[in-house]
Amino acid sequence: MKVWPFGADEVASVPGAPANSTAYFCEKNKKFFVRMLDNGATAWVILPEREFALAKSGSTFTNGVSTLTIQGQEASLMVTPENTYSACSVPAPVKK
Repeated sequence: MKVWPFGADEVASVPGAPANSTAYFCEKNKKFFVRMLDNGATAWVILPEREFALAKSGSTFTNGVSTLTIQGQEASLMVTPENTYSACSVPAPVKK
């Protein structure tokens, strides 16, 4: 599966990743996936235990409870104040 759009020979392969999603690996061995919908107006967040949509609001995506911030290849996700994903990044691409 090709998830790295910046070069024909560079791919980031994440086993078990949902189709058309970007994987983010975070501190504390956490990970989540994001699938952009509606031309980037909606972020579909895919966690091991559930999935939910967040609408774009300025430079973040939110549903009033959860907030996703993406800056380049880095992201943070607050599902609830007790359940956060911090220091997240897209895996580095590898040469084919």
